[in-house]
Amino acid sequence: MTRLAEIEGHITSMDALLDVVGAMRSLAGMRIQEAQHALPGIRGYADTMAEGIRAALLLVADGDVGEASPAVDGRAARALVLCTAEHGFVGGFNERLVEAAVEAAAPGDRLFVLGSRGAALLGERGREPVWSDAMASRVSGATETVNHLATELYGYLARGELGRVEVMFGRYRAGGQSTEVIRQPLLPVDLGGLTTGEGRRQPPLCNLPPALLLEKLMFEYVFALLTEAVAVSIASENAARFAAMESAHENVTRKLDQLRQSARLARQDEITDEILELVSGTEATRSGDVLSG
Repeated sequence: MTRLAEIEGHITSMDALLDVVGAMRSLAGMRIQEAQHALPGIRGYADTMAEGIRAALLLVADGDVGEASPAVDGRAARALVLCTAEHGFVGGFNERLVEAAVEAAAPGDRLFVLGSRGAALLGERGREPVWSDAMASRVSGATETVNHLATELYGYLARGELGRVEVMFGRYRAGGQSTEVIRQPLLPVDLGGLTTGEGRRQPPLCNLPPALLLEKLMFEYVFALLTEAVAVSIASENAARFAAMESAHENVTRKLDQLRQSARLARQDEITDEILELVSGTEATRSGDVLSG
Protein backbone atom coordinates (compact mmCIF):
# COMPACT_ATOMS: atom_id res chain seq x y z
CA MET A 1 0.00 0.00 0.00
CA THR A 2 1.37 3.41 -0.97
CA ARG A 3 1.71 6.19 1.57
CA LEU A 4 -1.10 8.14 -0.11
CA ALA A 5 -3.47 5.15 -0.02
CA GLU A 6 -2.68 4.63 3.66
CA ILE A 7 -3.40 8.27 4.49
CA GLU A 8 -6.65 8.21 2.50
CA GLY A 9 -7.69 5.12 4.48
CA HIS A 10 -7.09 7.02 7.71
CA ILE A 11 -9.13 9.94 6.38
CA THR A 12 -12.06 7.62 5.62
CA SER A 13 -11.91 6.18 9.17
CA MET A 14 -11.68 9.64 10.75
CA ASP A 15 -14.64 10.87 8.68
CA ALA A 16 -16.73 7.98 10.02
CA LEU A 17 -15.56 8.75 13.57
CA LEU A 18 -16.50 12.40 13.11
CA ASP A 19 -20.03 11.35 12.12
CA VAL A 20 -20.33 9.19 15.26
CA VAL A 21 -19.02 11.96 17.52
CA GLY A 22 -21.41 14.45 15.93
CA ALA A 23 -24.37 12.11 16.42
CA MET A 24 -23.47 11.55 20.09
CA ARG A 25 -23.11 15.29 20.62
CA SER A 26 -26.52 15.94 19.05
CA LEU A 27 -28.15 13.20 21.14
CA ALA A 28 -26.62 14.60 24.33
CA GLY A 29 -27.90 18.08 23.46
CA MET A 30 -31.40 16.73 22.83
CA ARG A 31 -31.47 14.93 26.19
CA ILE A 32 -30.27 18.05 28.01
CA GLN A 33 -33.21 19.95 26.54
CA GLU A 34 -35.64 17.15 27.46
CA ALA A 35 -34.52 17.25 31.09
CA GLN A 36 -34.55 21.03 31.28
CA HIS A 37 -38.09 21.14 29.88
CA ALA A 38 -39.26 18.54 32.42
CA LEU A 39 -37.68 20.14 35.51
CA PRO A 40 -40.18 23.02 35.98
CA GLY A 41 -43.07 20.51 36.07
CA ILE A 42 -41.25 18.28 38.55
CA ARG A 43 -40.44 21.24 40.79
CA GLY A 44 -44.01 22.47 40.50
CA TYR A 45 -45.28 19.08 41.67
CA ALA A 46 -42.88 19.14 44.63
CA ASP A 47 -44.12 22.62 45.56
CA THR A 48 -47.73 21.41 45.34
CA MET A 49 -46.97 18.50 47.66
CA ALA A 50 -45.21 20.88 50.06
CA GLU A 51 -48.31 23.06 50.11
CA GLY A 52 -50.43 19.99 50.76
CA ILE A 53 -48.22 19.03 53.70
CA ARG A 54 -48.53 22.52 55.13
CA ALA A 55 -52.31 22.24 54.91
CA ALA A 56 -52.41 18.70 56.33
CA LEU A 57 -50.32 19.72 59.33
CA LEU A 58 -53.27 21.82 60.48
CA LEU A 59 -55.26 18.58 60.81
CA VAL A 60 -52.62 16.57 62.67
CA ALA A 61 -51.86 16.82 66.35
CA ASP A 62 -48.21 17.29 67.29
CA GLY A 63 -47.99 13.78 68.67
CA ASP A 64 -49.24 12.28 65.41
CA VAL A 65 -46.73 13.99 63.13
CA GLY A 66 -43.99 11.49 63.94
CA GLU A 67 -46.27 8.59 63.06
CA ALA A 68 -46.68 9.98 59.55
CA SER A 69 -42.95 9.86 58.87
CA PRO A 70 -41.24 6.49 58.24
CA ALA A 71 -37.88 7.79 59.49
CA VAL A 72 -38.14 8.51 63.20
CA ASP A 73 -35.11 6.73 64.69
CA GLY A 74 -32.17 9.12 64.56
CA ARG A 75 -29.85 6.40 65.87
CA ALA A 76 -30.37 4.17 62.83
CA ALA A 77 -28.00 4.18 59.86
CA ARG A 78 -28.00 6.88 57.22
CA ALA A 79 -28.73 6.13 53.57
CA LEU A 80 -26.77 8.01 50.94
CA VAL A 81 -28.39 7.85 47.50
CA LEU A 82 -25.87 8.52 44.73
CA CYS A 83 -26.97 9.41 41.19
CA THR A 84 -24.29 8.54 38.61
CA ALA A 85 -24.18 8.06 34.85
CA GLU A 86 -25.18 4.73 33.34
CA HIS A 87 -23.17 5.22 30.15
CA GLY A 88 -19.69 6.45 29.33
CA PHE A 89 -18.06 9.38 27.55
CA VAL A 90 -18.78 11.77 30.44
CA GLY A 91 -15.25 12.72 31.42
CA GLY A 92 -14.75 12.76 35.17
CA PHE A 93 -18.47 13.05 36.00
CA ASN A 94 -18.74 9.70 37.82
CA GLU A 95 -15.33 9.95 39.48
CA ARG A 96 -16.15 13.27 41.15
CA LEU A 97 -19.45 11.97 42.47
CA VAL A 98 -17.92 8.77 43.81
CA GLU A 99 -15.05 10.64 45.46
CA ALA A 100 -17.52 13.01 47.14
CA ALA A 101 -19.66 10.07 48.33
CA VAL A 102 -16.67 8.18 49.75
CA GLU A 103 -15.57 11.31 51.57
CA ALA A 104 -19.05 12.06 52.94
CA ALA A 105 -20.04 8.51 53.92
CA ALA A 106 -19.40 7.33 57.46
CA PRO A 107 -18.43 3.66 58.02
CA GLY A 108 -22.00 2.65 58.94
CA ASP A 109 -23.78 4.51 56.14
CA ARG A 110 -25.68 2.54 53.51
CA LEU A 111 -24.99 3.48 49.89
CA PHE A 112 -27.77 3.25 47.30
CA VAL A 113 -26.49 3.86 43.78
CA LEU A 114 -28.21 4.68 40.51
CA GLY A 115 -25.84 3.97 37.63
CA SER A 116 -23.82 0.79 37.10
CA ARG A 117 -20.60 2.71 36.44
CA GLY A 118 -20.84 4.53 39.76
CA ALA A 119 -21.53 1.26 41.57
CA ALA A 120 -18.45 -0.30 39.95
CA LEU A 121 -16.27 2.67 40.94
CA LEU A 122 -17.47 2.44 44.54
CA GLY A 123 -16.64 -1.26 44.58
CA GLU A 124 -13.12 -0.47 43.37
CA ARG A 125 -12.76 1.90 46.33
CA GLY A 126 -13.93 -0.71 48.81
CA ARG A 127 -17.41 0.78 49.40
CA GLU A 128 -19.84 -1.74 47.94
CA PRO A 129 -23.38 -0.31 47.75
CA VAL A 130 -26.15 -2.20 49.53
CA TRP A 131 -28.32 -1.66 46.45
CA SER A 132 -27.78 -0.43 42.91
CA ASP A 133 -29.85 -0.10 39.78
CA ALA A 134 -29.47 1.26 36.26
CA MET A 135 -29.79 5.02 35.92
CA ALA A 136 -32.42 6.22 33.45
CA SER A 137 -30.89 7.22 30.11
CA ARG A 138 -33.43 9.97 29.56
CA VAL A 139 -35.84 11.91 31.72
CA SER A 140 -38.87 9.96 30.45
CA GLY A 141 -37.53 6.95 32.36
CA ALA A 142 -36.91 8.85 35.61
CA THR A 143 -40.24 7.88 37.19
CA GLU A 144 -39.64 4.14 36.79
CA THR A 145 -36.10 4.50 38.12
CA VAL A 146 -37.28 6.42 41.19
CA ASN A 147 -40.06 3.87 41.76
CA HIS A 148 -37.47 1.10 42.09
CA LEU A 149 -35.34 3.24 44.38
CA ALA A 150 -38.24 4.37 46.59
CA THR A 151 -39.51 0.81 47.00
CA GLU A 152 -36.11 -0.28 48.24
CA LEU A 153 -35.59 2.72 50.51
CA TYR A 154 -38.98 2.47 52.19
CA GLY A 155 -38.43 -1.24 52.74
CA TYR A 156 -35.29 -0.43 54.74
CA LEU A 157 -37.13 2.35 56.56
CA ALA A 158 -40.07 0.10 57.43
CA ARG A 159 -37.66 -2.41 58.97
CA GLY A 160 -36.07 0.32 61.07
CA GLU A 161 -32.68 -0.08 59.36
CA LEU A 162 -32.47 3.56 58.29
CA GLY A 163 -32.99 6.78 60.18
CA ARG A 164 -32.00 9.39 57.60
CA VAL A 165 -31.85 9.57 53.83
CA GLU A 166 -29.78 11.97 51.73
CA VAL A 167 -29.29 12.19 47.99
CA MET A 168 -26.14 13.24 46.13
CA PHE A 169 -26.13 14.18 42.47
CA GLY A 170 -24.05 16.17 40.02
CA ARG A 171 -24.92 19.52 38.54
CA TYR A 172 -22.78 20.44 35.57
CA ARG A 173 -21.61 24.04 35.68
CA ALA A 174 -22.19 25.83 32.39
CA GLY A 175 -18.96 27.01 30.83
CA GLY A 176 -16.90 25.02 33.31
CA GLN A 177 -15.06 21.76 33.12
CA SER A 178 -16.21 20.27 36.41
CA THR A 179 -19.34 18.99 38.11
CA GLU A 180 -20.79 20.55 41.25
CA VAL A 181 -21.84 17.86 43.72
CA ILE A 182 -25.17 18.61 45.41
CA ARG A 183 -26.05 16.92 48.71
CA GLN A 184 -29.68 17.18 49.80
CA PRO A 185 -31.50 15.73 52.83
CA LEU A 186 -34.70 13.82 52.07
CA LEU A 187 -35.87 12.06 55.21
CA PRO A 188 -36.98 12.87 57.78
CA VAL A 189 -38.87 15.61 55.98
CA ASP A 190 -37.99 19.07 57.28
CA LEU A 191 -41.44 20.05 58.52
CA GLY A 192 -40.05 23.20 60.09
CA GLY A 193 -38.93 24.43 56.68
CA LEU A 194 -42.29 23.59 55.14
CA THR A 195 -44.27 25.49 57.75
CA THR A 196 -42.40 28.76 57.37
CA GLY A 197 -44.03 31.66 55.60
CA GLU A 198 -47.69 32.30 54.95
CA GLY A 199 -49.93 29.29 54.77
CA ARG A 200 -53.51 28.22 55.27
CA ARG A 201 -55.27 29.54 58.34
CA GLN A 202 -58.11 27.03 58.26
CA PRO A 203 -57.65 23.23 58.05
CA PRO A 204 -58.85 21.76 54.73
CA LEU A 205 -61.68 19.31 54.28
CA CYS A 206 -60.36 15.76 54.31
CA ASN A 207 -61.83 12.28 53.71
CA LEU A 208 -58.74 10.39 54.92
CA PRO A 209 -57.40 10.04 58.44
CA PRO A 210 -55.09 13.05 58.84
CA ALA A 211 -52.01 10.99 59.73
CA LEU A 212 -52.51 8.77 56.65
CA LEU A 213 -53.01 11.82 54.44
CA LEU A 214 -49.82 13.39 55.75
CA GLU A 215 -47.89 10.15 55.22
CA LYS A 216 -49.03 9.93 51.59
CA LEU A 217 -48.21 13.59 50.94
CA MET A 218 -44.75 13.15 52.43
CA PHE A 219 -44.14 10.11 50.23
CA GLU A 220 -45.14 12.08 47.13
CA TYR A 221 -43.00 15.02 48.22
CA VAL A 222 -39.90 12.84 48.70
CA PHE A 223 -40.68 11.07 45.42
CA ALA A 224 -40.76 14.44 43.66
CA LEU A 225 -37.43 15.48 45.21
CA LEU A 226 -35.83 12.20 44.11
CA THR A 227 -37.25 12.61 40.61
CA GLU A 228 -35.85 16.12 40.45
CA ALA A 229 -32.43 14.85 41.55
CA VAL A 230 -32.50 12.17 38.85
CA ALA A 231 -33.61 14.67 36.18
CA VAL A 232 -30.86 17.13 37.14
CA SER A 233 -28.36 14.27 37.10
CA ILE A 234 -29.50 13.19 33.61
CA ALA A 235 -29.16 16.76 32.34
CA SER A 236 -25.74 17.11 33.94
CA GLU A 237 -24.54 13.74 32.67
CA ASN A 238 -25.47 14.72 29.13
CA ALA A 239 -23.95 18.18 29.54
CA ALA A 240 -20.68 16.49 30.52
CA ARG A 241 -21.04 14.13 27.54
CA PHE A 242 -21.79 17.05 25.22
CA ALA A 243 -18.63 18.83 26.41
CA ALA A 244 -16.59 15.64 25.92
CA MET A 245 -17.99 15.14 22.41
CA GLU A 246 -17.42 18.81 21.57
CA SER A 247 -13.77 18.43 22.55
CA ALA A 248 -13.53 15.15 20.62
CA HIS A 249 -15.13 16.80 17.57
CA GLU A 250 -12.52 19.55 17.63
CA ASN A 251 -9.69 17.02 18.00
CA VAL A 252 -10.94 14.81 15.17
CA THR A 253 -11.47 17.84 12.92
CA ARG A 254 -7.93 19.01 13.64
CA LYS A 255 -6.56 15.53 12.92
CA LEU A 256 -8.53 15.38 9.66
CA ASP A 257 -7.06 18.71 8.54
CA GLN A 258 -3.59 17.35 9.27
CA LEU A 259 -4.30 14.13 7.37
CA ARG A 260 -5.67 16.01 4.37
CA GLN A 261 -2.59 18.19 4.32
CA SER A 262 -0.43 15.06 4.50
CA ALA A 263 -2.48 13.56 1.65
CA ARG A 264 -1.86 16.63 -0.50
CA LEU A 265 1.87 16.40 0.15
CA ALA A 266 1.89 12.66 -0.53
CA ARG A 267 -0.03 13.23 -3.76
CA GLN A 268 2.49 15.87 -4.83
CA ASP A 269 5.34 13.48 -3.97
CA GLU A 270 3.76 10.79 -6.14
CA ILE A 271 3.35 13.20 -9.05
CA THR A 272 6.95 14.30 -8.65
CA ASP A 273 8.12 10.68 -8.60
CA GLU A 274 6.12 9.94 -11.74
CA ILE A 275 7.64 12.95 -13.53
CA LEU A 276 11.14 11.89 -12.48
CA GLU A 277 10.49 8.36 -13.69
CA LEU A 278 9.20 9.74 -17.01
CA VAL A 279 12.23 12.00 -17.42
CA SER A 280 14.59 9.19 -16.48
CA GLY A 281 12.91 6.90 -19.00
CA THR A 282 13.16 9.50 -21.75
CA GLU A 283 16.82 10.10 -21.05
CA ALA A 284 17.51 6.36 -21.07
CA THR A 285 15.74 6.04 -24.41
CA ARG A 286 17.83 8.87 -25.88
CA SER A 287 21.06 7.35 -24.56
CA GLY A 288 20.12 4.04 -26.17
CA ASP A 289 19.49 5.73 -29.50
CA VAL A 290 22.88 7.46 -29.40
CA LEU A 291 24.72 4.23 -28.66
CA SER A 292 22.91 2.33 -31.39
CA GLY A 293 23.65 5.10 -33.90
